[in-house]
Amino acid sequence: MDRRMRKVVVVGGSVAGWTVAARLAGTWRGTVAVTVLQTPCAVPDLAETGQVTAVPPEFQSALFDPLGVAEDDWTRACGASFRTAVRYVNWRTEGPLTTAARTLANGAADHFYRPRAHLPECGNNSLSPYWQYLRSEGLTAEPFDYACFREPPLMDAMKSPRWLDGRAAFPYGWHVDTLVFRAFLRDLAVRRLDVRAVHDSVRSAERDENGMLTALRTEKGRRIEGDLFVDCTGQQGLLLGKVLGEPFVGAQERLLCDSAATVTVAHDDTAHGIEPFATATALPTGWSWKLPLPGRFGAGLVYPRARTAPDEAAGRLCELYGLDPGRAEVRHARYRFGRSRRAWVKNCVALGTAAWQVEPLAGDALDEVLGAVGLLIRDAPSLDAREAPAARFNRAARDRYERAADAVQLHYAAAPRADSGFWRAQRALPLSGALRECVEAHRGGLSPEPGQEARYGLLSALVPVPGGLAQGTSIGYRPDARRSAEEQLARVKRRQRILLETLPTAHAYLERLHRRAAA
Repeated sequence: MDRRMRKVVVVGGSVAGWTVAARLAGTWRGTVAVTVLQTPCAVPDLAETGQVTAVPPEFQSALFDPLGVAEDDWTRACGASFRTAVRYVNWRTEGPLTTAARTLANGAADHFYRPRAHLPECGNNSLSPYWQYLRSEGLTAEPFDYACFREPPLMDAMKSPRWLDGRAAFPYGWHVDTLVFRAFLRDLAVRRLDVRAVHDSVRSAERDENGMLTALRTEKGRRIEGDLFVDCTGQQGLLLGKVLGEPFVGAQERLLCDSAATVTVAHDDTAHGIEPFATATALPTGWSWKLPLPGRFGAGLVYPRARTAPDEAAGRLCELYGLDPGRAEVRHARYRFGRSRRAWVKNCVALGTAAWQVEPLAGDALDEVLGAVGLLIRDAPSLDAREAPAARFNRAARDRYERAADAVQLHYAAAPRADSGFWRAQRALPLSGALRECVEAHRGGLSPEPGQEARYGLLSALVPVPGGLAQGTSIGYRPDARRSAEEQLARVKRRQRILLETLPTAHAYLERLHRRAAA
C-alpha cells in the first residue's frame, strides 16, 4: 500500500512561504499537491517591512536552475541589483550618528568588507592565521579583507561581479524589491508548478486521535486538508505556536535589539552609481542597514525599544539619510528574536522566521529557508512516520539558530565600542560557550576549525590594533605553510588588478540589464 504523502499545505504567503512552496512543488512534482494558504500578515518579516529582500547566490542553483529560469530573466523582472559583500562602517570607532566612515588611529577609514565569497583556499592552511602572523610581526599594515579577498578594492570602485558578456567573476547574491519578488515566485509556483493559492485566514484546525493536523478551517468556510503542514507565518507562528502551543524561547539574555524603523530613499544612479553591496553602519543606539536597488535603496535602523522610542528612531533614521521626518514614510515593526523550542512538532514544520529569528546581522534569511527546506526534502516522511525526522530536524534548527545568534552577538562583543549605554549593556551580556571558545582560539593564534572562517574574518577585521593579536603560533613553526600562504596572497593581488581593469561598474551592467527589460 502506498503510504507516501499526497498533500502539503504551506501557511503564509511571504517570500519565504512562496520559496518553500516552489521548492517543494518543483522537487515533488507529480507526487505531492502543494497548497499555499495566504494569510493576512499582522507582523511582517524584516524584509516585508524594509521592502528589500536579500537573495543568496544558492537561490539560482537550488530553485531557478532546475525550473529553467535564467538569472537575467528573473533579475530583470524583479528589478534586482547585486549583493557581493556587506560593508561595515564605524564598528571600530566611537562617535555620533553618521553614515560617513570615521578615521581610525592609523589614518585609514573605519570600514571593512565581508564578501559573499569564501576565503581563498590555501592547501590545508587558512589565510587567517597567516595574516595574523604578518600583523604580529609588523610585516603588513594591510587590513585582513583587502589582503585576503579579491573583492574589497572592487567594491570601492563599485564594480559589477559580472562581465558584460554575463560571465561571473566571483560569487554574489542580489537585492530585490520584496513585493515584486514575492509576486514573481507566486506566479512561478502557480503557473508552472500547479501550486494552489488560497487567500484566507485560519479559523481553527482539525486533529486526529494522535494529535496530527488533518485540516485547516478558514474564516471563509473552506476546509483545507493536508498530510504535512508547513508554517511560514513568521513570528505569528499561527500553526506551531497558536494551534500546537509550542513554547517560544527568547533571546533577551543575548541580544537587546527588538525593533526596526525602515524607509525607502530615492537615489540618483547616474550621478552616484549603484553600490554592489549592502552596508551595516554602527550607531550609538544600534545599527543601520542600507540595501541598494536601481533608483533607490531601502534603509533601516535596528534598536532596542526599551532604550529608544519609535519616533526617536524614525528621527534618527531620517537624519542619517537627509530626509524630512514630516514627509518621509517611515515604517515600524517590533520583532521577537529567539526560537521555537521545536521547529517540527507532529506533522507541522516551521520554516524561516516561524522557526527562529535574530537580527539580520546574522546573514541572509533566505539562506536559512533554503537550508531548512533542503532538510525537509531530504527526510520527507511517510504517512506512517511523519514525526520520524523531527528529532534530527529540530537539532539542526537549534544548531543553526545558535550559530546565527553567536554571529550577531560577535559583532557587538568584538567591536571596540563603549560610547553609549546601549553598547555597554550589549557588550556585558554573556557569550555562549562555543563563541567564547572561538574568540579565545582566535586570540591565541589558532587556525579556525571547520565552520569558523566567517567568525575569524569578523574578528580579524574588528581587532583594533596589531598588539591585540597573538603571533600565529601554529604557522610560525611551518615555513612551508607560510610560503604557500604568501603565494596565495600574491595571487589575490594579481586577480584584484586584472578585475579592476576588466570589470564594468555595477551601474553600467545593471543599466544594460534593465534597459533590455524596458525595451
